[in-house]
Amino acid sequence: MMTGAVFGGFAVQGLNAQSRQLKAYSIGEIIPIAGATVSPGYLAAARKALADAGGRSMGTLKGRIFHAEGESPPVGVAMTEWDSADAARAFFQSKVWKDLAPEGEKTAKTIRRYIVEVEP
Repeated sequence: MMTGAVFGGFAVQGLNAQSRQLKAYSIGEIIPIAGATVSPGYLAAARKALADAGGRSMGTLKGRIFHAEGESPPVGVAMTEWDSADAARAFFQSKVWKDLAPEGEKTAKTIRRYIVEVEP
């Protein structure tokens, strides 16, 4: 009887954990295009779109990047905190982001962008 209660408790705990979404971070590795200047209008529109979608910029675009191990690090990194990986994916697949892309591509090339979930 006690064994059933213990297993039942673990099952309920597991279901609760599955229903909670894990916080996530999107990371974009970026190479600025030499001589190109980001327009203030684009920057404002991109930041607003991120915020409207629930993203919270980590302010890393002009941050210094330090090599720690492995291959050379990217020249620039854009990190955003999200309430979930689903929210991040939805944003990067959205019309608003795709509409902003041509302007952003004038000033930087995204090498890769990925989303990392944070363990509870």
